[in-house]
Parts: sequence; structure tokens; C-alpha cells
Amino acid sequence: MTKTFCRVIGLGLATAIGVAAVGAQEPDQPQATFFAPLEVPLVSVEVYVSDRVGRPMPGLTLEDFEVFEDGKPVSISHFYAALGVTESSGGFAESSRESEESEPGQDLYLIIYFDDTNLSRGQRQSAIEHLRGFLTSELAPDLRVMLVRYDGHLNIEQAFTEDTDQAVRALDSLQRSASLSRRLEENRMLREMENAAAAAARSGSSSAMVLESAGSSLLQQIDSYADQTVHRTQTSLANQKQLIRSLSGLSGRKALLLVSDGVEARPGELLYRAWGETFGSVPAFRVDSQRAFLMAVRNDLGNEFDDLARFANGHRVSYYNLSAMGAGQARAMSAESRSMDEQGLAIAQGMSGEVMLGNMAGTTGGRTLVNSPALAGQLDEVAVELASYYSLAFEPAHVGDGKYHRLEVRVKQDGVRVRHRKGYLDIPQTERMTDRTLSAAVHGVADNPLGISVSNGDITPRDDGTYLLPVIIIVPIGQLFLIPSEEEHQGRISILLTVRDQRGDLSPLQRREYPVPVRNADLTAALGQSAGFTLRLVVRPGRQRIAVGVRDEIARTESVATLELFVGETGGADS
Repeated sequence: MTKTFCRVIGLGLATAIGVAAVGAQEPDQPQATFFAPLEVPLVSVEVYVSDRVGRPMPGLTLEDFEVFEDGKPVSISHFYAALGVTESSGGFAESSRESEESEPGQDLYLIIYFDDTNLSRGQRQSAIEHLRGFLTSELAPDLRVMLVRYDGHLNIEQAFTEDTDQAVRALDSLQRSASLSRRLEENRMLREMENAAAAAARSGSSSAMVLESAGSSLLQQIDSYADQTVHRTQTSLANQKQLIRSLSGLSGRKALLLVSDGVEARPGELLYRAWGETFGSVPAFRVDSQRAFLMAVRNDLGNEFDDLARFANGHRVSYYNLSAMGAGQARAMSAESRSMDEQGLAIAQGMSGEVMLGNMAGTTGGRTLVNSPALAGQLDEVAVELASYYSLAFEPAHVGDGKYHRLEVRVKQDGVRVRHRKGYLDIPQTERMTDRTLSAAVHGVADNPLGISVSNGDITPRDDGTYLLPVIIIVPIGQLFLIPSEEEHQGRISILLTVRDQRGDLSPLQRREYPVPVRNADLTAALGQSAGFTLRLVVRPGRQRIAVGVRDEIARTESVATLELFVGETGGADS
């Protein structure tokens, strides 16, 4: 069954009850310290090194690499050589300063993303056939695959799986779903312009009236099409960001293979220019003669795509764009009734969109693939490079400054080609907590160093068919950083919560902050106790996954836990 996880639904926090000590136990011995050290997140950079003809370069060591952040050299603290580029049978190079267990996660999460709002059925079928062969070929042993279809909402057709046969079955089922290419609407309006020009030529002295009538109607249609395309593209990019955020809790490499017909860099530009050529000479439209230029500038989406690339870099996601590159040129040249100017406009429009996608792939360390008969060979190259890479990591001097930092990797050998992500966004710690909570809700991935627990109280039905669901969050006080004062020790936590229902819809993320005061006289006893928080939710019946994130705002330690339950006649936590 198709699952959607991006649509906002009517789930909300009703009330929150204050802190209460629960499960009090006298500790055997007082704890000497009441805090956890702040850990500096590593910045990992995957590097693909090849020779002059594109073959992976094996045998490189830590000493062969230099990494620069914002133009300044940084010390490489972790080094990993994948099996495809190491000459030994082990995965980790001997020159690494760390043991194998302490290396950053190197699992590969591949998301195959079908943009069905911008993909013709024929192009999708061609991509599926080639991807089927790709998934049944020899791939990296640490690969997990997820299939996503975007039709205005994000639909997880297949959650992450190591079973490639299961992924292929999900891929095959996509052939039965609908898709919509914007090219159809665009081509319809271009044909109407051609028909209007032909009708005006046949009408003789009344040609101006014919053009004025057709031109006015078409200009309104183009305005509507451009506005809708801008909105649709911006919504699509926002959903891709949401998906990327949900990957934050997955430790390892992420690659997003975007399958589409390409993008319009400036939605409506081709249509506005064609309209100007067809109707610009009509006196009534002289005011609109510069409309193409003005609307093209207004609708330019370059900044939005650049922002998505930076966001992907901040979450260790590389884009592999599989599109119908060249389809715009072929479509333009095959239309015999078009003028050479119209053909040139179509080619320019297609090229500008492909350049935008190409830039995004290059910025994130990925590459652009062409949906053509040669696609099988390109996918073979991708399979090789995903298993033939070097991973370098360093500890930045800053933590969560919210800024974008440029990256450069140099290899101390001649005649090599180097590809990697060009920078990363140093995501603030509070946003990282949001990302991890979202990841727990979508993928069920949780990391719980604070040892929090989540359970539910008695679920009660409401008159409107919904249910009141108390969620009980238990936080061990001994795991928190407590700051001493004259009369008490003071801690402070944030709680984040979201719910994913059985349709895959997510509730808006809720955030609450609470002080955790402990009187000095009660400190020893409190270290063996827990702080309890109850958040009341209003939910619809059905299966729910509740994701809770707790952040120690003083020590900056974070935990995420989930609760799976069915709300309804047999409601309660899953066993």
C-alpha cells in the first residue's frame, strides 16, 4: 500500500503536565559528575579518485590527501578506504589513526526518487527497466535501498531494505502508478500559438483581431502555468528537504537518485518568449512585449536549487540526477512546424534546466545520468564508484554555527580526477535534534544515550471520533547536567515530539522546554530518580509511531526514542 509521510494532519499537543519524580531509588553511591561532555560532530567527506580514463585509483593512503575548509587546511582525524580501492582484503587502511570500530559509519543508503509530477510515462518506464538491472547487479554489500514516489506528496513505496529483490518488486509496482509531465501542457500551448499564427495568416486584413483574441487568452494561460509550475517546484524542493532531514538519524553515506524529465530553470520562460514572437507585433500587446524577460527573472529558481544543494551537503546526501537530458533539444528539432527561433528557445530552456541539475549534482559530489540507451553503462559506473571511494573526516573548530563552509580535497598525485561535495552546512544543534526526531518518526531509527523511555497512559475516545492519547516521557535525572546554585541544582531539557500515522502522515513537530530543579538536600536521592513528563495528544484511530526527542540543553546531549501503538478498540503499545 502506498504510504505518504509529508502531509500535515490534525494531530496536536493538548496539554503538558509539570515534572514529577517517579521510580525513586536510593543509589548505591553518589555519582561524582552530573554531566556528559559535548561531542564535536565529525565532518565526513566521501572522495572519488580516478585516473585519466575514469578508473578508480586504488592504494591511496591518508598521507596522499589534503583537506581544506574555507581555504584553510584541517587535520584529517579519520580515514577509510572502501574495498573497491584498497589492495588488502580489509576495508580500513592501516594508516588510520582509529580502529575499525571507531570509524564513521560507512553504510550506504540509496534513495530512488521518482518525481511523478514531472515525469512522462515513457521516460519512467525506461528508467525502471535500467534500474531493475542495476539493482540485480553486483552492488556494495552495505547497501540499503528505499523507493520514493512524489505525486504532490512523498510516498514511501519501499522502506529501506537490504533485500534488493524486494526493492525490484517495489520498483515493478511503480509501473502501475500515474505520472504527469509538464511537457504536455507546455506543448499544448505552443501548438495553440502555432495554430493562431496560421489562422492569422489565412485571415488577411483581420489578422490583428485574430491574434489579439488568441494572444489574450494564451497569455492568461501562460501566467497560470508559470505560477503553478513555480509553486509546484518549490513544493517539490521543500518535500525533498523534508526527506533529507529524515535521513539525519542514519549513520552513513546517502545517495539520492532523482528520476525526472528535468526541470525548468525559469518556469514559463520558453512559453513567454514564444508568445512574444507570435503576438508581440499586435498593438494591443505592446505593453506586454517585455513580459518574457520580466517573468523569467521573477521566476528564476536558481537560488532555491542552490539552497537545496547546500542543505543536502549539510546532511551528507549526494544527488544523482537521472533525467531526459537532450530530450528538450530532440523535441524541439523534431517539430517541423516550429521556426528556428522556437527550436533555439526550446534547446536553451532544456539546457538551462539541465545545467541547474548538473550543478546540484556536482556540488553534492554526485553526477548527472542521461535516460538513454546508454544508461545501463552509466549505472554500472555508479555501482563501481559507490563501492570505490575514500572517506575522510575531521573535527571542525566550530559546532552548529549555521554557516555554509567550503570544502576542497587535494590528492598528492599527478593525473588524477577528484570528486567530492563542495561544502557543507554546519547545522545548528537544535535543528539536528529536530532532524533526528523526524528520522525516528519516519524510519524508526533512534539513539538513546540519556536512557529515556516513552509509554502511553489510558487512551480515551472523544465524541468526534478521535482519541486522547497521554504520552509519558521518563528522563533519568542522573544522566542530566545539573548546575549547582545556593539552594538547588538546576537542569534544563527540551522535548520534541511528532507522530506518524498508518498513512504515513506526520503531525507538526511540537517543542517544549522544561526546567529540572533538584533541591541540594535531595540531590543524592534524585540521582537515582527520573523526571516524568506527560504530553496529551489528540490522534485519529489507527497505527501510530510516536517519536520523542529529549535534549539536555546544558550538556547538549540528545536522545531519541519511539513508541509504536495502535489507537482504537484494541489500542495500546505494540508488544
